[in-house]
Amino acid sequence: MASIELTNAAPVSAPLSVALRNIFITLALTISTFAFTGYLWRQTGYEMLIVTMGWPHVILGFLFYLGRVLRGEPGSRPTFLLLAAATITLWVIHNHYPITGLIYLYFLFHLFRDEIFVYLQTRARHRASSNVYAVAGLGPLILLLLLIPQQQNFRQDMRRVEFNAEQISSTLWTLIPFQPVTASKGREFYFYVQSPQTAGVQTFATYGTNLDIRHDGALFVGDERWSDAQDLLFVPYYGEGDQGAAGDRMVDWNNVRVWLTGGHKVGQTFVAEKDNLSGIWLPIRRMGQTSEDARFALHLASPPLLPYSGPIRLLRDALIVILSVMVLWRLIPRSGRNKQLWVYLAVLAGSFAITQNVLRHWGNAGYPFPLIFQFAVVFHYWSWYVFSFDKLRATPAPVNLPPPKSMYDRLLSYLRDKRYFTLTVIGLNLISAAGVFWYYQMSGGSIFRYVFDYNYFLYFLVFHVTFSFRPRLSFRRALATST
Repeated sequence: MASIELTNAAPVSAPLSVALRNIFITLALTISTFAFTGYLWRQTGYEMLIVTMGWPHVILGFLFYLGRVLRGEPGSRPTFLLLAAATITLWVIHNHYPITGLIYLYFLFHLFRDEIFVYLQTRARHRASSNVYAVAGLGPLILLLLLIPQQQNFRQDMRRVEFNAEQISSTLWTLIPFQPVTASKGREFYFYVQSPQTAGVQTFATYGTNLDIRHDGALFVGDERWSDAQDLLFVPYYGEGDQGAAGDRMVDWNNVRVWLTGGHKVGQTFVAEKDNLSGIWLPIRRMGQTSEDARFALHLASPPLLPYSGPIRLLRDALIVILSVMVLWRLIPRSGRNKQLWVYLAVLAGSFAITQNVLRHWGNAGYPFPLIFQFAVVFHYWSWYVFSFDKLRATPAPVNLPPPKSMYDRLLSYLRDKRYFTLTVIGLNLISAAGVFWYYQMSGGSIFRYVFDYNYFLYFLVFHVTFSFRPRLSFRRALATST
């Protein structure tokens, strides 16, 4: 998190209600912006929101960090090189082997750590230097909070389309189109179809095969590998002129029947062979009559964040138990200390837990609500703005300070003024919103996907989180003292 450094703050302490008030303001802003963008553009709006608000957050955070480097503060330049190397390493790994799930956990760790920092600074009215890790039991608690969510809870739908029974073709194959994924070649995807509110109904079916016809994926029912068949019968669609479209391919109806209705998920992992993945051909057959037309939703996720395997699940459960014992062991002897901090954390964690349950409930109804990771990211953006304006309001303007030595320090001094900071925040968000809108809604050039596409923006989130660390490079000092 970027911090707006001011001096000469009044030595006062804020009550817990101020920190809780800031949480509820942040929640209200987060829900409001999601509701607005979701109403206009549905799930695409959530991606647009994260990138739009993300660029000002990343830019402002790095501006304040770079000031320390340019001033040559002790340890800042070696730290800069170390963090740059760590960022590039994570980028290279993610480029060759998608680690989206780990990136989500990496960001959530950043969020929880910064929210505790925000609490400590808010209570101290932005005067004391806060050491987050000095709070007893806090390190194990953050790790515990990261282990509780399942991997599939972080799965992000790149595309989501809805269709009903009337749109299913009377011929063998039904094309389910979606907005093209421009850079799809060589990337792994997971698509699944779900018909909500059809539990116990067996009306529409697709087909699988016991032959391993696709060596790049497998058939999943309810996010679990299905033992009755190896692969779904499906054909990826790559837009107009695609010679690999299903067309009049014959389907052996004696293949393994897979019910699409019933409320469960039916899907397949696969690797796209071309760019501009634009839809999925499925053989869908109506097996009976119903009084109501079924509704369907096709989700396309990349990469496929599936439930943990058996050994990983056991390891996760064991770590949850061990970390829970560590937290209790650190807290019981100190039960009277930091009581209000734990109240704050309980409210924060409870807000996220309630939000996640609500999202799951409405997700089963078929309406595209933001996932918990998306919610957490936008919550973090708004939390930083609420914190920054609270700091600017609570601390008086510095007086009798020497003039800035460089143009860069002069720029940072402007950002410590509430008026200029407000104008900068508004300006950066408007510029970012214009670029994101142009890319998503006006078919901006594909080259700009590296800047405005949600999936590529994960790289910049990695950059932001990595440069938020402040490792203490005390090796030289220790060496000097020992000699």
